[in-house]
Amino acid sequence: MSHANNVLNLGDDINTDDIMPANRATIDDLDRLKQYALEHVIGVGELLQYQEIEAGANFGCGSSREIAPIILQAAGIKKIRARSFAEIFYRNSINIGLSLEIVGEKQENPVVEAISAAGGLMSFNQLRRQGKVTIPASKTASRPMTLVEKLLAKASGNAYVQPGEVVFAVVDLALSHDAVAGAVAKTFYQHYGADAKLWDSQRVVLVADHFIQVGDIRIDLQASVMHQQMVEFAKVQGCHLFDVVSPGEAAGICHVLLPEKGFVRPGMVIAGTDSHTCTYGALGAFSTGVGTTDMANIYATGDMWIRVPPTLVFELSGTLPQHISAKDIILFILGQIGCAGATSKVMEFRGSILTQLPFDERLTLANMAVECGAICGAIVPDDVTREYVRSRSTQAFTEVIGDADAEYERIYQFDLSDLEPQVARPPKPDRVVAISQLEDVPITKAFIGSCTGGKLYDLAQAAAVLKGRHLAAGVSLFIVPASVEIREKAQSLGYLDIFERAGAQMLKSGCGACINSGLGVLDKEETGVYATNRNFKGRSGDPTGKNYLASPRTVAISAINGKISDRLD
Repeated sequence: MSHANNVLNLGDDINTDDIMPANRATIDDLDRLKQYALEHVIGVGELLQYQEIEAGANFGCGSSREIAPIILQAAGIKKIRARSFAEIFYRNSINIGLSLEIVGEKQENPVVEAISAAGGLMSFNQLRRQGKVTIPASKTASRPMTLVEKLLAKASGNAYVQPGEVVFAVVDLALSHDAVAGAVAKTFYQHYGADAKLWDSQRVVLVADHFIQVGDIRIDLQASVMHQQMVEFAKVQGCHLFDVVSPGEAAGICHVLLPEKGFVRPGMVIAGTDSHTCTYGALGAFSTGVGTTDMANIYATGDMWIRVPPTLVFELSGTLPQHISAKDIILFILGQIGCAGATSKVMEFRGSILTQLPFDERLTLANMAVECGAICGAIVPDDVTREYVRSRSTQAFTEVIGDADAEYERIYQFDLSDLEPQVARPPKPDRVVAISQLEDVPITKAFIGSCTGGKLYDLAQAAAVLKGRHLAAGVSLFIVPASVEIREKAQSLGYLDIFERAGAQMLKSGCGACINSGLGVLDKEETGVYATNRNFKGRSGDPTGKNYLASPRTVAISAINGKISDRLD
């Protein structure tokens, strides 16, 4: 950290929870909010004395929240130089006109340059609508393509595309939720008119899940305002809305709910104002997180600009040991390649291990691809995918597979036959160790829920552990089914009775503690183990708390033993 020449020096993996903590995200006054930019990194108000930031790799990783670059700009930051940027942060910054420089790389992309020259995406798209600028067709020659390259070529009206080029891809489905939808609506009306209509209301889904439980832990009246803004927008526009089903209870967490309700099918291009939108790649779709400005433009134009990403292949082979889950697998991969290991890329999962994983587990792999820096986690559709989709939707779909001779940036090969449970130490999800190498870590809180840890298979793993056992003294275990349907199935299977007898506290469906907005958050200096997807400083409670990540099974065993463990008596 340095004050020299008003330049703030930061390291690698500065995430959006560092830039703008989730518990501040309901503040809509930029003059007030800018005081909290990087508060857990340099202190409240300290960023205001700087004009530039110099950082390492993967700057802006984590959430898709556009408020991160907005608040840096509001605090007076004119330029950010870094070795690399998380792709969603990069897009969000370009869209609002915040200057970025990738150290050692000369950026030459006509579309990005045109967006920047126009003053941002809004101005650029207004020129498009007036016919003053057009998107040139790709000049990429005939070449073999990956799954995602094929999807983006088709969606952009090109025969071929290649990594690095920018295309405008037509979106099949757009998702937003209560933490962002109000801001998207405001931006949409502001730039496209008070009477503006969605390009296709039946391709837009809004979900109440993020801040609907914040009242359980603090007074936050703006959270209710944001929720009502989303509901009002849905009513006016006639789009799909999954509102609360009772006070503080979601119909489901969006990334579990949309596949469950049949909105996601192979071959689609999906955008969502949430970084874990990458989850839907598990169904053979291209799916990525976007910011507020991107989504407001999607609402108007039905397309989004995107740099065609290169693809990394992860060949997962061997026979999966008993009780090892997809959470252990993705944590292991995180430990191997790091939070920046797939920055701006696609992670395509393959291999014999996939045939051993139920559908819920595939969602977990794709969900946490963004923790590796990826913009999408992809799995080629197979019989498991087809059976799931056809059980949820009657709509036809077209599967896409990559060419046999497609070019991949790198192919990783992991034999998982000897994999043991994995644990990520705070404050990053890539600080992973095998549980046998973990020091003794007593806990007071445990949490099984979120879009990556509250699916039916996750609850089944926890129930198998907790049956006939009881929580350790001084430990609170919170369990959150990821949807109402999952709760009902868990109840019919007897899981809820098992959880109650074990002493666990059942919570309503919603994001809650995962984003510091519901029961189960860490108190000051508290240590917990969570089956969520991020453990950044302050992500799930007080910034002095320590959040370890593990599988639902490991979390349940730890709650019984009073310390992080995978051992049952």
